Amino acid sequence: MSLPFILEIAIGLIFIYLILSLLASEIQEVIGTLLQWRAEHLKRSIEVLLAGNDRDSKEAAQALADRIYVTPLIRSLNQEATGPIGRSFRLISHAIGTVYHAVTRTRNIFGQSTSGPSYIPSEVFADTLLHDLQLESVRQVVVDTRLRRFIEERLLLPINHIVNDLRASTANEFLLNAELRQLEQSIGQIVQDFQEHRTTLADTLDRLLDRLEEFAQMAQDVLPDNHHLTETFMRRLQYLRRGLSNSDFDRNALLQKLRPNLTELVTILDDGSAMYREFKAIAAKEGGISQAMFERLQPKYVPPSLRMSLTSLSEKVKTQVSEVENDLVHLRQEVETWFNNGMERATGVYRRNAKAVAILIGIAIAVSLNADSLHILDRLATDPAIRSAITQAAESYTAANPDATLAELQTDLEETLDTLPIPIGRRPMVLEQQQAAEDNWHVPLIPRRWIGWIITGFAISMGSNFWFNLLRKVVNVKTSGQAPKSS
Repeated sequence: MSLPFILEIAIGLIFIYLILSLLASEIQEVIGTLLQWRAEHLKRSIEVLLAGNDRDSKEAAQALADRIYVTPLIRSLNQEATGPIGRSFRLISHAIGTVYHAVTRTRNIFGQSTSGPSYIPSEVFADTLLHDLQLESVRQVVVDTRLRRFIEERLLLPINHIVNDLRASTANEFLLNAELRQLEQSIGQIVQDFQEHRTTLADTLDRLLDRLEEFAQMAQDVLPDNHHLTETFMRRLQYLRRGLSNSDFDRNALLQKLRPNLTELVTILDDGSAMYREFKAIAAKEGGISQAMFERLQPKYVPPSLRMSLTSLSEKVKTQVSEVENDLVHLRQEVETWFNNGMERATGVYRRNAKAVAILIGIAIAVSLNADSLHILDRLATDPAIRSAITQAAESYTAANPDATLAELQTDLEETLDTLPIPIGRRPMVLEQQQAAEDNWHVPLIPRRWIGWIITGFAISMGSNFWFNLLRKVVNVKTSGQAPKSS
């Protein structure tokens, strides 16, 4: 058996597999579009990522994923066709999906929606997740509450005691009234500026100390000079100010006390933590937005595995970032990396599932078209006319444009099914030839054509790109006699 003869058989077989693979690819794409396979797999993968494969966290993960999917950022990624045709196709797709879920007894993962995005960028997921968990808003509420308590207990209350002692000593209950009101108004404005994000916490503390210094200067201008009560009053104010800004270390400790670090902040998701109890008390006292935020942090809405993951990520950020102002930015970056790693694993799962589906579709095509690989191989080996026609067609496709892509040749290749004498189908001649080969088949219990169908199904599942690239290499060997270069 000569090498050209073997190459012609190989080219013919590969060419047939290529054509059938194109058909299978289109069928799989249509089914995947109608049943939203990519989009469904993406959302299920996100639920698994949030739940951490913990069955007890499954419902909470599904609820959290549902909340994420209705946010504007995620909805904007699901670009659906508009117009009558587009809407009609969505209705048909939704109806098919409804029937599919009813038959398979699975839930519609998109709820009342007809579809979802097939791809979510990591930065969009991280922004959406952290926004839903409200970590930044929770920190702001906690800092606001701690700052107001600090001002009340460490600043205004001591100043009022000092002023009241002076009033009692001078028997003047209206002493420094205007100056004290001006101080309280200034402090109120400072707190408002911080709440509206016009100043940082460090700047806010500096402004409070400056206002205390201005109050002391105004009091010194009002009170009589060289009086022992004035001197006592000023010493007490100076002592109060030194207690608030004795050193940079004390100031940093005060900042850390007022503003929870990232690791402490993430513990808000744990209903047994001190941060959770503190925020619960804040929500109960203030109600309104704080209460609504607290309700969204209940354990039934936040999977425990997600809390543990965020705790690990926050510990990692803590070792990398020293500035608390930027820790949430770095946490967002770590969440992006965590999401990308999870989606890489999900992509591997999707490919394995798609491969299994491709095998089933390939076998279904082989059976429906009666594409028996053993029979095809027999005909290519024994019928020179069929072998020559298919080989010439394959060589002409690859020689016409050596750099052409599979997509550019796809339409012409699909028409080959109707024009070339490919030995498939259920024509009487094909069935007679198969039956004759079956009579000489010596393997018991397993019909010969079944083996041929299975071989064809697995060959089709290899994909059209695989067969297209292989065809060009084999044709190159036949026409040039040189071994193909490895890709």
